[in-house]
Amino acid sequence: MAFEGLSSKLQEITRKLRGKARITESDLKEMLREVKLAMLEADVNYKIVKDFIASVQEKALGQDVLKSLTPGQQVIKIVKDELIELLGGEESKINFTPNPPTVIMLVGLQGSRKNYYSRKTCKLT
Repeated sequence: MAFEGLSSKLQEITRKLRGKARITESDLKEMLREVKLAMLEADVNYKIVKDFIASVQEKALGQDVLKSLTPGQQVIKIVKDELIELLGGEESKINFTPNPPTVIMLVGLQGSRKNYYSRKTCKLT
């Protein structure tokens, strides 16, 4: 749910930045405001959001757009790279037990759709 809100906000920003050859400071400020709001709505700690936004701003401000990317895609690439870094930077695998079931604990705030994801991804019997 948290990433769905962020994803929709990034898609909206991409539409606004379409056709521009360079990311301006005002474009970046508007985009980062939307990302900040989406992360805060997802109950991400304010200090983490503040550091994340500062890091993205530092990397994105004044960057020339890559030849194959639009400004919106460039900003989203920077945000994606920073999110990956924030979440640990490397892929981790679940170690399944040789004799089922493998127990996986879902942790989250009340209302964060833990039950929805457990039913969607696990075969319940």
